[in-house]
Amino acid sequence: MDTNNATAMTQTQPISKVDTEFLPEKDILTDGVLREDYEKLRITYELQRDIGCEIEVDMVLNRILERTFEFLNYDRGIILLVNKKGKLKARAYKNITDGKKNALSTTLIRHVIDKKEGVISSDILTDGRFNKADSIIFSGIRSTIVAPILQGNEVLGVIVIESSKKVGAFAEKDLLLIMNIASHTAQFIKNSLLHEELRMSFDSAIRTLSATVDAKHTLTAGHSERVAKLSVRIAKRMGLNKNRLEALRYAALLHDIGKIGISDSILLKNGPFNDSEREEMKSHPTKTKEILDKFYFPKLLRNIPTISALHHERIDGTGYPNGLAGADIPLEAKILSVADVFDALTSLRDYPKHDDAGKDLECETISVAQAVKMLEKEAGSHFDAAVVAALKECLTNPKPKDKSIDSVC
Repeated sequence: MDTNNATAMTQTQPISKVDTEFLPEKDILTDGVLREDYEKLRITYELQRDIGCEIEVDMVLNRILERTFEFLNYDRGIILLVNKKGKLKARAYKNITDGKKNALSTTLIRHVIDKKEGVISSDILTDGRFNKADSIIFSGIRSTIVAPILQGNEVLGVIVIESSKKVGAFAEKDLLLIMNIASHTAQFIKNSLLHEELRMSFDSAIRTLSATVDAKHTLTAGHSERVAKLSVRIAKRMGLNKNRLEALRYAALLHDIGKIGISDSILLKNGPFNDSEREEMKSHPTKTKEILDKFYFPKLLRNIPTISALHHERIDGTGYPNGLAGADIPLEAKILSVADVFDALTSLRDYPKHDDAGKDLECETISVAQAVKMLEKEAGSHFDAAVVAALKECLTNPKPKDKSIDSVC
């Protein structure tokens, strides 16, 4: 374990070697110490393994506090990370006393950040470095461990462990374990930030492609974005998990990319299509699949081409391009189909709206209520009835979480 950045503060009692390091088995004189050390090392090992397997930052940070509590039995633990503005922000918190979030000592945290070293204080009230820190005195903290989360020379955050019950609650070797965990956490956070940058780059590319198709006609601009947001809202209401939500969102953004292969004379035509023009327009889902099959999608997103290409299939099997029916159509494609038609019905177009059979609809915008009635009428034949019901719930009885859709989309 790396001990270069771990320093002990003033102690009130003589320090035993067994408190400062993990001794070889032959040098441990009691079974109790041996078992205690084994348990600490076991939990630390398992925690380091868990950190390497997880991708959610807050989940990892809360896991760290839960597992370290198993061998430290502290009163309060908190992990703060540096945000984009360069300020420390609490991201995980555990308090076993009264639940009050007492003030943290800026003096102690500043010392750790400036020195880039972990500290332990057995009795902080008599510790010469910190006994004048008012926030510590008023909070009642007696023992503490504070460890920086360091990547090279960069401070990414701090881990704070506190005990208000007793002096000498923690040993120096506990600081070594926390420092070791902090080191693994720093690498995890860096990897997470890199992953986020790659995701943002991927997301930007997808949105650009989507916008390129929509921008071919001024009155369809923003269509794919709206369809993506509505699709995710419906899918959330139906209980789809995060991975399926993400795949659906991208599929919705890209569902019309095949229109790149449709001639402008047809795509931009002001008026209803004749039979040959309609057939060419109906080829855009196949073109979408052909284009997206050339993309490399991560494993969890590899069904995007299929979802995108099936948004004109119908429950009764009369849709296109494959004539799939019922359970053969993925739920995500059923959701996309409803969201796509709903947006087309309620958005202004300068040409008459028409259904898949070629029947012309009104060119003016249709009210939300009218659009829902039209979808309900087609539920069970064109659309999945459960999806239409979920759409109606989203529109008539939105839950608070639906208001945060922009954070998901």
